[in-house]
Amino acid sequence: MDEAPRPSSPRPSTVKVYGGGGASRPSPSGKASPVLAGVLVGIPAAIVWVLIVYFTGYEIGWVAWGVGALIGFAVSKSAHEPDASLGPTAAALAVASLILAKVLIVEVAAPSAVTKEVLKNRETVAAMFLIDMRLHKSFSPELQATIEQLDGRPGTLSDAQRFQLEQQVESEAVARAADATSAERERVVRAGVDKMLDAMGFFGRLKQAFSGWDLLWFGLAISSAFKVAQRGSS
Repeated sequence: MDEAPRPSSPRPSTVKVYGGGGASRPSPSGKASPVLAGVLVGIPAAIVWVLIVYFTGYEIGWVAWGVGALIGFAVSKSAHEPDASLGPTAAALAVASLILAKVLIVEVAAPSAVTKEVLKNRETVAAMFLIDMRLHKSFSPELQATIEQLDGRPGTLSDAQRFQLEQQVESEAVARAADATSAERERVVRAGVDKMLDAMGFFGRLKQAFSGWDLLWFGLAISSAFKVAQRGSS
């Protein structure tokens, strides 16, 4: 007996969806969008600049120029097709990255940089120790007792006696700073620097962090980001 033919399995019908332009489609060649590419390059580049300032103690301005050029290159390379908006996009991302870098420098790198700079000056270190010793009342017992007795009574001493007392205070501070370990000097100076920066406030520190050279480097960075990225629109 002939075997009955098996029914063929139904072929899945093809469903066509019209008006589905809003569905996400993979980027050509697997590339990220220009904005995303610029962000992914701009943030790490800004952080690298902050780390350079943190470890060297110097804010090397031309690094900002490199940040802008890298952002422009990333935006240009990630472009799927020519677009006149690539230049302005890269320039805007460069501005955002540079501002982020400046904020991080002020909040993270500046205290370390200022501390390293102060530690190079013996007189300033001694002044920091004097402030710390007054705060913690850590002068020699005899001198500390004299200071406490005279607190609130500035007219008790003559000019000569006041001058002699100030000399004793400064001498002990200088001696304490000279005999201190590196770790102790750094601790005292860092505490003094933190108080100084706190007194300035965030916007005061941010304003102090900008200079005329920053305008030059920022201008070059933004211009480079614009020009390099704009090549992708040609």
